[in-house]
Amino acid sequence: QKVNGFFIPAAVLKKPFFSPDYDDARNYGSIGAVLGHEMTHGFDDQGRKFDKTGKRSEWWDKNTVDGFTKKAQCISDQFSTYTIHGDKKVSGELTLGEDIADSGGLKMAHHAWQKAAVHERTPEEEQLFFLSFAQTWCGVERKKAEETQLFDSHAPRRWRVMGTLSNSQGFQKAFQCPNGSVMNRGSESCQLW
Repeated sequence: QKVNGFFIPAAVLKKPFFSPDYDDARNYGSIGAVLGHEMTHGFDDQGRKFDKTGKRSEWWDKNTVDGFTKKAQCISDQFSTYTIHGDKKVSGELTLGEDIADSGGLKMAHHAWQKAAVHERTPEEEQLFFLSFAQTWCGVERKKAEETQLFDSHAPRRWRVMGTLSNSQGFQKAFQCPNGSVMNRGSESCQLW
């Protein structure tokens, strides 16, 4: 039987991803972005090829597919510029679906967090939201273990965070990143959704 949906293990609905004791910024920045990430997979380079019933189908019109392809290529090209240990290149083509999902999940979570506000978000809350996103993917690995990420559909942790945040207008505003800096790609920013 085919299942058209996504599943979240109960373990991610606990600390450090989520807690009713956490500030909303922390919950939305972490578990909110994870949930948004999983939802975005339905519209990434692979998920877009399946209709609402889970049947493989080209249900987008040609103009939509062409626009998607062009914007997705921007993300693929961006992540292909990244390396680990100086000379080992990330494959933006391999990581594209996950990079799209990270970007879409962050954007979706930030939008939902803004909509849930009962007061205007403070600059500190804005920063906490994005720090929570980053902290979700942080970790320390040995060099050899990190190199195995080059064959994974997920970009290495550093680029998963920095690559996604460098395209986020909300992040750039919260941290006042100058246009064209490492964390504000300016005119080279990739926006898919």
